[in-house]
Amino acid sequence: MAEKSHVPWLSIVLAGLLAFVVSMAVIAVVMAGYAFALAMQAQGAPDPHRIAAFANRVIPILGPLVLSLLVLFAARRVVRRPKFPQLWHGGLVGVVAALPTLMFMRRPGLADVVALLLPPASGLLGAFWGVSAGGRSRARET
Repeated sequence: MAEKSHVPWLSIVLAGLLAFVVSMAVIAVVMAGYAFALAMQAQGAPDPHRIAAFANRVIPILGPLVLSLLVLFAARRVVRRPKFPQLWHGGLVGVVAALPTLMFMRRPGLADVVALLLPPASGLLGAFWGVSAGGRSRARET
């Protein structure tokens, strides 16, 4: 009798959402750090226009990169856990992580589409990394 492959849906959804939440926290910390640095420099209240300019310049680049990096590690972790890992599990982690980003988009441009495709691609890369590393560790156990 053939064994059924079990899809770890709970792990996929939790890893994707956790990657999204942690990436938002990293962005908030970067913004708070920049505002704090401006406040220390001005020895008073920071200039909100400089903070907004920093956010408009840095966050569109930093956000997708941090999310993709976190998805890479989350997908690796999800794929290493089950008995029969599949590469598409990592892609699903990236899709779940990218879906909440759609809430923040009004009119997506080319950069936004690329930012939406980065997490699933890094999820596949993380899954490949997890499967290849998992295969080596399972070979050592036997």
